[in-house]
Amino acid sequence: MKQHNRSWLTLVSFFLATTLASSLVFAVVFAGVTAVIGDESAQAADEPQVDPIVPGQTFSGVITDARCGPRHTNRAKNASECARACVGNGSRYTIVAGDRKYELTGELRQIGEFAGQRVTLTGNLDGESIKVSSVNLQAERGRAQP
Repeated sequence: MKQHNRSWLTLVSFFLATTLASSLVFAVVFAGVTAVIGDESAQAADEPQVDPIVPGQTFSGVITDARCGPRHTNRAKNASECARACVGNGSRYTIVAGDRKYELTGELRQIGEFAGQRVTLTGNLDGESIKVSSVNLQAERGRAQP
């Protein structure tokens, strides 16, 4: 029978090398899986999140611009002309509904047609901004709308 003279140092070195090698393999596999999952999450975050179940809200008020508000400063123009001019100079359309004021986003030509007038609009509220989907003139009291 042949006796092996291996020291405990050789045994510890073997276990240490095996542990380090297996740890490296697990780290590479874990990093690869994390990168794949992170890439899928990033792609999902880039896609717009649209909830088709939530319908647009309805708002009523006067369409004006952020600069002048409901009281237009240009006396030479009516409310519609003043709001359109201010938006043309960099202001934004807003709707004043009672004591609340919301910025309007969407098709500016559609919104501009109703500048200075009392309207009912449908859109999605996001903070202090409404993404407008439709605008209609409000019927005057006592008169039917065509």
